[in-house]
Amino acid sequence: MEADAVAVARVADGDHDALRLLYDRYGRIVYGMTYRLTKDPQLAEEATQDTFLTLWRRADRYDPERAKLTTWLFVIARNRAIELVRARKRAPEPHDDVEPAGEEADIADLVALADDAERVARAMAELPESQLEVIRMAYFDGLSHAEIADRIAQPLGTVKSRIRLGLGRLRALLELPELEVEH
Repeated sequence: MEADAVAVARVADGDHDALRLLYDRYGRIVYGMTYRLTKDPQLAEEATQDTFLTLWRRADRYDPERAKLTTWLFVIARNRAIELVRARKRAPEPHDDVEPAGEEADIADLVALADDAERVARAMAELPESQLEVIRMAYFDGLSHAEIADRIAQPLGTVKSRIRLGLGRLRALLELPELEVEH
């Protein structure tokens, strides 16, 4: 998106409003991806904040000729989420009498899940805003179709159609080879 490249250039110039715009546009998607990887709301929030902090600090290094902004953000987010999970694994083991130990994720499974989450997030970034908005509300905010219709002041049928069309578009996008994660 050319608008993203312009916004990143504004961020590189220290424009807080441009950063806020990009966070509003992609923050939920990044959070959703990092939550799928970490399975922990606090780690997902930390990874999301760190992703946008990295954008703030390194916006001048972003090259729109090399990758879309979403690709750049998703790679940063995926790497940060994996780092946070690994750091948690290195933390001292909890004592059974004080705090029960959680089930440890296999790092290979975590990386595979990260790749899947990144593909979904990339596909979501390709959706028209009207479809993305209702899918975010339904799947990330947990709103019912009726609640979404009330919130966006649209008929229930319109909300259902946008969700159906958006999910269909996501399926089609996920089948495209250019959405494959490059290693």
